[in-house]
Amino acid sequence: MKVAIISYSFSGNTKRACVFLMEKIKEKNIEAAIFDLKPSREEKKFLLQCRDAFYKHKIEIQNPVSELNTYDFVIFASPVWAFTFAPALRAYLENIKDLTDKKCACFLTYGSGMGKNKALEELEEILKAKGARILFSKNIPGSKTKDKEYLEEQFKSLVDIISD
Repeated sequence: MKVAIISYSFSGNTKRACVFLMEKIKEKNIEAAIFDLKPSREEKKFLLQCRDAFYKHKIEIQNPVSELNTYDFVIFASPVWAFTFAPALRAYLENIKDLTDKKCACFLTYGSGMGKNKALEELEEILKAKGARILFSKNIPGSKTKDKEYLEEQFKSLVDIISD
């Protein structure tokens, strides 16, 4: 079993959750890797990032992972901005042609919580439209990404799904 975690993190909350999840997966003797999405030109101001997210501006990302067919399970992660997920993940997903029958999971980290459910539903719809089999999806408060007990509880069912 090989697991890819495709993520974008601006403040570090999503990255912290991804690293925790990768470590838990590796504890089960499963190969896992995180692939950080990097915009070619990244806005440095959070409000400009939110604007791009809200208007679904097209951006380019550097070195996108293109060999998803070599992974048995793919996890997508992003922060919630302006009622949707980050433009870097959106750009990555637009470039994926097909996820037919690929086992997938997704999670979003959020600050205020406004729009988190809408953002997660939108991400799930995009993955399903590409044929993905979504086996786990969740919203996680960014403020809880330093709480290992909380993350353990939130990701337990995902780690169980992957290790079965």
